[in-house]
Amino acid sequence: MNYIMSDKDTFAEKARKKYADAHYKEAVYWYSRVLSLDDGDAEIFSERGVAFYHMGELEQALADHNRAKELEPHNPYRYSSRAYIRDSMGDLEGAIEDYQQAITLDPEDAVAHNNLGLLQEKLGYHKQAKVLFEFADQLDKDAAKEGGMPQRPTNMQREIDREKPKGFWPLVKSVFTEGSTFREFLTFIRKGFR
Repeated sequence: MNYIMSDKDTFAEKARKKYADAHYKEAVYWYSRVLSLDDGDAEIFSERGVAFYHMGELEQALADHNRAKELEPHNPYRYSSRAYIRDSMGDLEGAIEDYQQAITLDPEDAVAHNNLGLLQEKLGYHKQAKVLFEFADQLDKDAAKEGGMPQRPTNMQREIDREKPKGFWPLVKSVFTEGSTFREFLTFIRKGFR
């Protein structure tokens, strides 16, 4: 058993290194090797799904996030991650359902409330979106008052990029990966792009 766990850890480390170097196809290969040893690891399915997402293989990304959710149906992060993929695929209703489930499982997830508000806004439900934005802001303020940090995005984008942005596209990406940039962006939107 130790030999298999050792291989699993080695393969996972290789997958994460390839992912960090933006070699997504190779990362998928190593994640798949991990799953050949342990097909019950929700985190590995989720991570491979993110790599598929970056390769533009959204159906595969969704399949992996579906599997991660099946393995951990009480983990709100599984629903938030899948919601992000579904939104990327144009399935706004499915994404909304997933964010609602994530909120049911973790009512204090400010990012899930905010992301649900963004989707409601896309559908033209501005009043519902405003309520969700205000609630997300209050959750962040409450966290800060209790000595904690305001929530950072818990969707899969938080894990995608931990480097400081260098240029236009990394800056755009940082809107969804860095809490402070994300909050600045929301303020900018709410003030009518001023």
